[in-house]
Amino acid sequence: MLAGGIVEPGQGREATVSAYVAFSAGRQSRLFRVNGPSSAVKVTELQAATTVDTRRFQRELEEDLEPALVALRVHGEPVHITRPKDAWVTGLVRDHLKASEGLDID
Repeated sequence: MLAGGIVEPGQGREATVSAYVAFSAGRQSRLFRVNGPSSAVKVTELQAATTVDTRRFQRELEEDLEPALVALRVHGEPVHITRPKDAWVTGLVRDHLKASEGLDID
């Protein structure tokens, strides 16, 4: 995972995630964006010419998560962005690749 953030409201409510993941396979490396509510995370492959810019990725994930932060803070809840577990986020991308392309990634 190159960059990742998650807003976890607690009390059994759904988290919101945004992350950027690189799967390296030599010349076949691929970049993915992972975002959305934890029950319906969307995985999107970035174009092959995408530059790996971790500052940009961090800025974009903060923008992705801002609405979730604002919605919770309006109700006086002390929330912030934390880093999701790498294994969980990369697992989402692995599941996506298995479902969409039949690929098993180690």
